[in-house]
Amino acid sequence: MNKKKIIRIIERRVLIMVSFFVFAVVCCAQDYFSVMFFNCENAFDIQHDDGKDDYDFLPEGSHHWSRYRFYSKLKGIAKVIAAVDEYQPVGLVGLCEVENDTVLTYLTERTMLHRMGYRYVMTHSEDMRGVDVALLYQPFMFRIVDAPKSLRAENLYKPTRDVLRVGGRVSSGDTVFVYVCHLPSKLGGKDAENSCRRIADMVADDVDSLQRVMRNPYIIVMGDMNADESSPLVKRLKSLSFVDLMVGRKDGTYKYQGRWNILDHILVSERFLKVDSSLRTSMDESGIFSAPFLLERDKTYGGMKPRRTFIWTKYNGGISDHLPVWMRIGW
Repeated sequence: MNKKKIIRIIERRVLIMVSFFVFAVVCCAQDYFSVMFFNCENAFDIQHDDGKDDYDFLPEGSHHWSRYRFYSKLKGIAKVIAAVDEYQPVGLVGLCEVENDTVLTYLTERTMLHRMGYRYVMTHSEDMRGVDVALLYQPFMFRIVDAPKSLRAENLYKPTRDVLRVGGRVSSGDTVFVYVCHLPSKLGGKDAENSCRRIADMVADDVDSLQRVMRNPYIIVMGDMNADESSPLVKRLKSLSFVDLMVGRKDGTYKYQGRWNILDHILVSERFLKVDSSLRTSMDESGIFSAPFLLERDKTYGGMKPRRTFIWTKYNGGISDHLPVWMRIGW
């Protein structure tokens, strides 16, 4: 190895070390952190997982899922995460429709996110298609103190995604509990509705147990509820004095037959909204992220719509059919 190449390697390593040092200092200096949730619309790798119905997203499958399309998908998701907060990396990122650890490893280590130092935890559920939920977190902003837990409802008409629960200490010194959800769609009719109610009961019972053990804990529940404020989970959490930061907004996260709907929600325990709390957020410090690169013209119904990755089996080249939701928590 020649001298110039050695010098370049040393310079690169020094630059990485300095970048992480500056990043750590900046994170500690900030008096807030951001939280977001994003439905990634079928973030599959290109390998078959045993026992899972992921055949459509293989190179020989109906969607002709290729390495190029897989990498493009991950680069797009990374771009969204990097763009939500223009001042610092988002502290907590809830994701759904991610297939496995390979997807999360590639996302955090082989895209622009690798410089941000994200770590992740995810469920490994019995969902028939193999999609799961995950939480990316910044270890400088969120230190896990309560072991990640997968909550699985019983007596469902078919297996679905587990709910992820993680507890961590944030920079202010407070402990925050985070739930990441992806409820069944309405396509299953009454059976799907019953499953949603059972999952809602399960999450509400778990939240209630936290509230009994801890005095007025900080709790965030975020996810794709596959419904607006009529979602059984949203209703149950409101009965426990949670506030849905997405309710009442004129824009939406998903567009169906020309109509925008809010399927993706962030709910917080009421303590976050009290002026004397050490951690605070509000409706004004939350929203739906609708950057132009996430949208395309709706030629059928007018206006704009999310630029999805596929329209049925036709590759459309977008990132997702959902828009992300976000909030900021200050202290």
